[in-house]
Amino acid sequence: MALSDLTPEDKKVYQYLKANDFVEEAWSTSKAARALKMKEDDVYVSLCNLAEYMRGNIHIHYRDGSIRVGAN
Repeated sequence: MALSDLTPEDKKVYQYLKANDFVEEAWSTSKAARALKMKEDDVYVSLCNLAEYMRGNIHIHYRDGSIRVGAN
């Protein structure tokens, strides 16, 4: 799936991930929702979509008690 195939919400979350370092800094869905002016549930749905459809570009892992997310 290409970036052009994503929903507008998924694109917003993807661009947010690319613009920030959530590998060194822990991911916060509530902060992302505020920054993107989205509901937290919608951010979670977009993260799931990105993990499924952009799996070669999204890396989600757990470290030091926090979720870490990277995008390229």
